[in-house]
Amino acid sequence: MSAFRKLDRREFLALTGTASAGVLLLGLDTRTAQAAGTEAVRADFQPNLFVGIDSDGTISLLVHRSEMGQGTRTACAMLMAEELHVGLDQVTIVQAIGHPRYGDQNTDGSRSIRFNYTRLRQMGAAAREMLESAAAEAWDVPVSDLVVRNGSIRHDASNRAASYGAFASAAAALPVPEDPVLKDRADFDLIRTAQPMIDMKAITTGHAVYGMDVEVEGMVYASLERSPTVGGRVASFDAAAARAVPGVTDVVELPADESGLTNHAVVVLATNTWAAMEGRRRLSVEWQAPTGDLETTESFTDALRRSTEEAPNTILDQGDIDTAFDDADQVLEARFQGPHLAHAPMEPMCLTAHVQADGCEVWAPTQEPQWARREAARVTGLEEDAVIVNVTMLGGGFGRKSKPDQIIEVVALSKQIGRPVQIAWTREDEVRHGFYRAQNYQIIRAALKDGAVTGWHHAATFPTIGSTFNPQNSAVGRGDMGQGATNLPYRIPNIRVSGGDVGSDLRIGWLRSVNHTFITFATQSAMDELAHELGRDPIEFQLEMLGAQRYIEPFGAREDNPYRFDTDRLKAVVERVRDESGWGRTLPEGHGLGFACQYSFASYVASVVHASVENGRARAHEVWTVIDPGSYVNSDTVKQQLEGSAVFALSYVLHGRITTEDGVVQQSNFHDYPLARMNESPLVNAFIMENDHPPAGVGEPGVPPFAPAFTNAVFAASGVRVRDLPIGGRRLE
Repeated sequence: MSAFRKLDRREFLALTGTASAGVLLLGLDTRTAQAAGTEAVRADFQPNLFVGIDSDGTISLLVHRSEMGQGTRTACAMLMAEELHVGLDQVTIVQAIGHPRYGDQNTDGSRSIRFNYTRLRQMGAAAREMLESAAAEAWDVPVSDLVVRNGSIRHDASNRAASYGAFASAAAALPVPEDPVLKDRADFDLIRTAQPMIDMKAITTGHAVYGMDVEVEGMVYASLERSPTVGGRVASFDAAAARAVPGVTDVVELPADESGLTNHAVVVLATNTWAAMEGRRRLSVEWQAPTGDLETTESFTDALRRSTEEAPNTILDQGDIDTAFDDADQVLEARFQGPHLAHAPMEPMCLTAHVQADGCEVWAPTQEPQWARREAARVTGLEEDAVIVNVTMLGGGFGRKSKPDQIIEVVALSKQIGRPVQIAWTREDEVRHGFYRAQNYQIIRAALKDGAVTGWHHAATFPTIGSTFNPQNSAVGRGDMGQGATNLPYRIPNIRVSGGDVGSDLRIGWLRSVNHTFITFATQSAMDELAHELGRDPIEFQLEMLGAQRYIEPFGAREDNPYRFDTDRLKAVVERVRDESGWGRTLPEGHGLGFACQYSFASYVASVVHASVENGRARAHEVWTVIDPGSYVNSDTVKQQLEGSAVFALSYVLHGRITTEDGVVQQSNFHDYPLARMNESPLVNAFIMENDHPPAGVGEPGVPPFAPAFTNAVFAASGVRVRDLPIGGRRLE
């Protein structure tokens, strides 16, 4: 008689990987994976929330940000380890749960290092100083005579040495220094070096815990058939076929949440994920859509166009734009369009919740655990302190996993059925029920007189992110256009920025680089068009337009702002990428170089793309990207993020398009919402500027310049201007 045994995904991969010759061989360790979260560091010596040292010498460092492949856990650990004078191989990383005591935990907006560069170094330095003081007291020697290195303290004159652990208990009794001394840049051992990700071994050996890996005793598995339209409701459903699937235990309805962030759903519950999904496939559901005309891409595009032409909301008005256009020798106008975009991280959402009368525990791949905690408390009616949100590893996020809808669903479902439950989203769920990057329509008009740009009017309409959380907020405003439009750095005497007012039936959210993705595409494409119209080299034209050093603060200068937009720093990355790329060299017919630059997330980035156009099809061959992120941490991570940014942007330039019909998203999986493949991806050359400016963003700033640099290269190669994205699937002629 055959014996049956449950296999987890690691065992399955190991077995299938060795099943036959020619199949990928995966040597995976199938031991229990590491824990996903904890309440706090627990150690004999714990001077703060982030550092703990036991008497046996174990050093624990808590990381309060979410890891989704961007290297945040490594960088945060490097900051603390640097000041502790230890290597990454000497520390154990503890993942924080969601809790306000850790400060901002929102892993979004390229802020993890920007917000924590000094703070985490101070945590490590405070611990080191206390250990030094304890050693000096124990040995009756001056602190200045001690040498600290690799987790040990040495006094050369008396030939004594001991590990940190020997002084842990004594250090715990000392006062915590308020202003510990930080290392000079010249003394760095870790910061600004290339370090491998601390999670790499766990990821490659199957020990890293993702949402799918969580198991809670007594839990059931759920698959949700959600309303295809926001605001839709179940008219009727037949669950007989679903209930007949072996393993299916129940079929229930889950109402939409009062926040409006989730859809009404029919839920299939089962003893395993396959049964839940198969049962859901066999459901028969009739949906009642909201009343009125719902969004269809063609009519929505027309509404965006009309609103942009009217541009009723003036956001920025500098100089006399009307006179500039009246007096112009020539007016150049360009119109740009971009579709809704989905996030499409490699890992769709999968999370678990257990709601009980006196508490709620959640295991989630979330970028914003504190928002998740607040929503879980609201849904359950519990106090926030009764809610624990454990943060698992994220298989990509791009902003999608900062939203609380997934938390609301799983917590509400667990509360409703009275037991722990895991919800695994399918790829179709992720594509069809997202918080999308907004479809947009933009018009840029430039006034030219005597060979100079004398006026610039940038009008744009797109559903603002605020509309998702406040339906009354539908007008494009200062915050929306502040991402590349109102802080235009060029010496143009007359500038107007205006916005339209059109809402969407889809939920709008932030996707990697947010509005910079389409605003930069328009502004940098228009600058290239102006350069060619004036017979100028595009890079030299932009350098001339930047002119002498200025700080860009369109709504009032703030001299105390360390992140003021410094045009000299932008010029420096432009000049560097010009030199690194060999700009201006002769290329074969059908090939061209394109350029773009942008200031975003407090970093300065410039890119050059080598592209070709053959038989009407464009291809990116090579990219050169230079970033000035200020004081960075891990050079390897910075370059990896620039490489990933190019491929991420390439995906939406070539393929990215979400369309709707009567409020229903038409795409579902990678066959109709494809990502860039390996054979489409270019070689990426990444360079980092060295300086002592405050740390800025790294994960997002590399994305915005790629699209216009690519399409500007397409023009250089073919003479065809690209103003509408994506370009895949159509001939460029």
